[in-house]
Amino acid sequence: MKFGILGAMPHEVALMARTMSARRSVEVAMRTFFEGTWAGQEVVLVLSRVGKVSAAITTLLLLERFGVTHIVFTGVAGAIDPDLRIGDIVIAESLVQHDMDASPLPAFKRFEIPLLGKIFFETGLCNEACDAAIRYTQGEFLHDVTPEKRAAFGMDRPRVFRGLVASGDQFLADPRKAAELREALPGLLCTEMEGAAVAQVCHEMGGIPNAIIRVISDQSDHSAAVDFMRFVDEVAEYLTGGIVRSLLSSFSLQTHPPAE
Repeated sequence: MKFGILGAMPHEVALMARTMSARRSVEVAMRTFFEGTWAGQEVVLVLSRVGKVSAAITTLLLLERFGVTHIVFTGVAGAIDPDLRIGDIVIAESLVQHDMDASPLPAFKRFEIPLLGKIFFETGLCNEACDAAIRYTQGEFLHDVTPEKRAAFGMDRPRVFRGLVASGDQFLADPRKAAELREALPGLLCTEMEGAAVAQVCHEMGGIPNAIIRVISDQSDHSAAVDFMRFVDEVAEYLTGGIVRSLLSSFSLQTHPPAE
């Protein structure tokens, strides 16, 4: 196994970059890829930058140039489901591009990728990522992020959700748009700007197992007044890095189980 790990913003991959054992860095297509090991697995870590095109390019490079066998994308997202709170974890079971609409043409439905015939893209590592998120949030997270820091954002122990995630090249801040998406996509949990593109590349490249792991940083209508960068630095960085580390460790245990 060889895992490609990517995030859209520097803070989302910072903990991983600090703690992995990097053998070398490679510059490709204005990106720096760090090859090495982490949590007992071969990894390639890279900052993709924001948006679907950037994420798709980076995912394809990880697969074609670096030969990874699994893809993990992690970062923050805005809640659509009103039950979600700041700090909760969403693991994507499937993803949709909410800004794809070729439906004025009679051959296509809204959200359908033209000529591919798909609306939703499955991930393949949802179960494993959910288990990893539960392990981390019920264990190490409580030591990594102090009660004082958790209280500053009105959170205690993050909850873990799984379901539908929508991606688009828009930072949603309009409650009317959020409500419209909630109606058009029943069961939608959150929105972000990269995951569905990653999942589509993995689909078109032969069904590459992938995980899309998101930490809720705000409501998509911006109703929650949160210092975004402080939240990413003091909380989300540990959640994104900790869950990925837990995920990789679980595969290491499968490969090298502890001696009895």
